[in-house]
Amino acid sequence: MKVDGCNALITGASAGIGCEFARQLAGRARSMTLVARREDRLVELADELQREHPNLRIHIRKVDLADLAELQDLLQWLDREKLGIDLLINNAGLGDSGPFANSDPVRNSDMTLVNVTALTSLTRHLVPQMITKHRGGILNVSSSAGFLPIPGSAVYAATKAYVTSFSEALRAELCETDVSV
Repeated sequence: MKVDGCNALITGASAGIGCEFARQLAGRARSMTLVARREDRLVELADELQREHPNLRIHIRKVDLADLAELQDLLQWLDREKLGIDLLINNAGLGDSGPFANSDPVRNSDMTLVNVTALTSLTRHLVPQMITKHRGGILNVSSSAGFLPIPGSAVYAATKAYVTSFSEALRAELCETDVSV
């Protein structure tokens, strides 16, 4: 997919790779929706990008993707705003390490909600629109941890294996459309 003039949504945009995706796309995108938990960092990034690219439309959404109500609110907001998202970058992710037997069940649940559920829900929500518009791209950030079982990172590695497998299957399903994965 050509990213010039795209309307991008980036999760996990407040730091790291997500922040860099936003910086790299800013000069080419028409609009960008930046999603993360840390609103102060989103505001800082949006201000930086707006200074450098005054024609770029930027929306920021403070969302904890481990909270299903907040995820649902984001999906409803996307419907109301009708932003025409045609590039989805599912970058948000949680990790943890240590023996599974000693792991925090809440952290395991949050990791699964962010790394699997939110990614799947956002993709499912936006793919039909992309197919209809004959334009779209989905970039799901996975990890080499998804290729091997990793003792000490069992849940994280399993969620990233899901991301990789889901992305490969989705790419095959969408190969006859104008949506790239």
